[in-house]
Amino acid sequence: MSDRRSRPGTGVLLLRGRTLAVLILALVLAAGLLGMLPPTAARAAEGDGIQVLLTKMTPVAKAGGTVTIEGRVLNTGTKPIDSMEVAVRVRTSEPLFRSGISSPEDAQSTGTLLRDPKPVVLHNLAPGATQPWTFTVGADTLRLGPAGAYPLGVEARIGGRTAGAARTFLPWIPKNGLKDVQDLRIATVWPLVDRPHRDGTTLGDENQTPVFRDDDLAAQFAPGGRLYDLVSIGTGMKVDWAVDPELVDSAAEMAGGYRVAPPGSLDPDKPKKSRNGKTPSDEDTTKATPNELTNTLAGGGGQVAAGWLERLKAGFGTQPVIGLPYADTDLAAVAHALEANKADLRPQLSEALAESATVMQRTLGRSVRTDVAWPAGGALDSSIVQLANGTGASTVIASGASLPPTRELKVTPLATAALPGSDKGTALVTDPDIDKILAQDTKAPGQGVLTTQQLLAELLTIVLQEPSVKPARSLLIAPPRTMDASLAGVLKDVLNASADWTRGATLAELATEPAPLPARKLAGYPKAVRESEPSMQYLTETDNLVRSMQTFASILTRPERVTGPFNPALLRLLSTEWRGDPQGMDRYRLGVTRGLRELQSLVYIIRRTGVTLSGEEGNIPVTVVNNLQQPITVTIAAASHQPNRLKLGDPITVTVPDGRRREVPITAKSAANGKVMVDVQLLTTDGRSVKTPESFFVNTTTIDALTRWIIGGLAFLLAVFSLRAFLRKRREAALAGDTNDEDGEDGHDTPFDAGSSPDTDPDPIRPASGWPPAHFAAPYAGGNGPPDPADPHGHTPSGSTTDRPE
Repeated sequence: MSDRRSRPGTGVLLLRGRTLAVLILALVLAAGLLGMLPPTAARAAEGDGIQVLLTKMTPVAKAGGTVTIEGRVLNTGTKPIDSMEVAVRVRTSEPLFRSGISSPEDAQSTGTLLRDPKPVVLHNLAPGATQPWTFTVGADTLRLGPAGAYPLGVEARIGGRTAGAARTFLPWIPKNGLKDVQDLRIATVWPLVDRPHRDGTTLGDENQTPVFRDDDLAAQFAPGGRLYDLVSIGTGMKVDWAVDPELVDSAAEMAGGYRVAPPGSLDPDKPKKSRNGKTPSDEDTTKATPNELTNTLAGGGGQVAAGWLERLKAGFGTQPVIGLPYADTDLAAVAHALEANKADLRPQLSEALAESATVMQRTLGRSVRTDVAWPAGGALDSSIVQLANGTGASTVIASGASLPPTRELKVTPLATAALPGSDKGTALVTDPDIDKILAQDTKAPGQGVLTTQQLLAELLTIVLQEPSVKPARSLLIAPPRTMDASLAGVLKDVLNASADWTRGATLAELATEPAPLPARKLAGYPKAVRESEPSMQYLTETDNLVRSMQTFASILTRPERVTGPFNPALLRLLSTEWRGDPQGMDRYRLGVTRGLRELQSLVYIIRRTGVTLSGEEGNIPVTVVNNLQQPITVTIAAASHQPNRLKLGDPITVTVPDGRRREVPITAKSAANGKVMVDVQLLTTDGRSVKTPESFFVNTTTIDALTRWIIGGLAFLLAVFSLRAFLRKRREAALAGDTNDEDGEDGHDTPFDAGSSPDTDPDPIRPASGWPPAHFAAPYAGGNGPPDPADPHGHTPSGSTTDRPE
């Protein structure tokens, strides 16, 4: 009997078979995990196209009460569903810890599929169609354990398997379950901010009617608008209102009358029509304005804006109000620009803080806190902390991810903390898990209920961590700056539903408590927050634009007509609301820049192609044009590219009336012939450049010494000959007068024979010289004799004396 030998490759096949079995097992497990949906999501099983949505739910189950859950099932597939059942599943063994609420593994645990209430059977669900369902059950019949948050799911089942599900949480309070529990103190920030809607352009009227880039605020202030709903929901709540004064200022401007000019309506590259229908040019110095009625539309939100302001004022009540820096200045961007030595925008931040208090007092008659710093996303680093301290901030709102505890804790840390690297000021820190929940899109179908239940589960779990600890636990809730009405409604529902174990507090109340141990540390600045920040180039250009506006304003006699609308516009360039919208940010900066450049273009020096300077000294005429509606005072400075050949005079300060031009002579001295380039520039009275220089050639024609001697000699000879001729004529006239007196004593001249004349005498006697005597010439000169052949009309020759007495 021969031995049985393994065939070649048998071991390899076995190994491959085992590997295949492991892979199949892994795929099965993965499929099971994919069926476990996260607690805040609702989706269908793959291939079925079923979505379970929760639309309403009893937020907290209490002993002796009932629990109602409402929702609908949506067929997102392409095939109709003949029949399905909707059932509730609850895990009743024990409540979740905080880690379990955010952990899919703990929250997905199967639990018990309830038969009371009975599953709801649905029939004939067409593609794209929805059908509602409702469950109502007594809370006690759920047989939940101690107080806490329990996972709950609603499943759509087809043929005994889950085709879609919605997973959430059910907070449970048994009888006497919270008897000895310290309330959780919650401070809530209620932001009222929006992106900027106006730049620095206005109409040129005396009131400087504001011009908005769009009319979006009209819809937001009206019923159903985001800002309208935020005020309505926040009224009566114990919150700290965090208000951007720029938004309040815009509402007040709208209430007083405004115009709307969409971006692009003001283009400095296009010829602009003045009020008389002409185009401003070198020959037209009419008063020009940046915006006119012809390129703007009447705003339609004046009444709703006025009503919104009244409701806001009433909604504040006695609650504290935080005045954010005007336009919600991006604290982190300012700090990082300063740290990188790219731009120092601290003056703008200080101006924004001062303007905040002024606007709120003027508009709403309300004093506000301006000592609360709230960087974007609550993210901190050492430069932001240093800047916040420099601006006098006593409280800094920070995110829990940015300021984690120095060591791991088994319980949720308190909200109050010391600022790392600072010997003054207090940090109020949010909870990182709650921050993630608040970042969800609560407008998505069914998401509002899921977010509400998850927040309630978090709050109840926090308060049960150390039920009797003193002082009571504290928590800061700071939703996203631009939260919508759906999230605001969720927060209000959460705070109302948790009233049995929470109570409202203010930021000031939390900040007065000593910072507990362990301390907190600065974590690395979040990459996502850094990427949303304005670029250094943008911040540098903003700084340059600020300087340009300040320089231009310094030449005006009424600078407030420019600084009034443009200073706020420059602050809006630094708004935190531009984060995440780089295109909108760049368009806004371009709009502000164009508006300012349009004004600056109305003051200029007329460009020349060239000037000729004859001689060693002379004046170069420079014409300054002022098309503004107010006088300007500028200094005209000229610089020669070759001072050794052409030396120019000192700068001249001149005032040019509104809508006028003025010619300014610049003295020049030439030392050689030829062309010399000259730069003429407009300056402020303290020497700052208003515009780029205008350059042109000056052609000098200097005369040398020899030429000057020749010209002088010729001039002398010409003067001598002229004097000699004059004296000779005087002598001749005198001699002629003496002769006439001697020959005509009887007062009568002796004329020629009437029948003859010198011209008609056939043989006249004409001596070579001295003939005829003076007494013969006199009658003809007096006009009594025959006419001169050279003057047949009898005109008196030039130089003759006709006023001699007879």
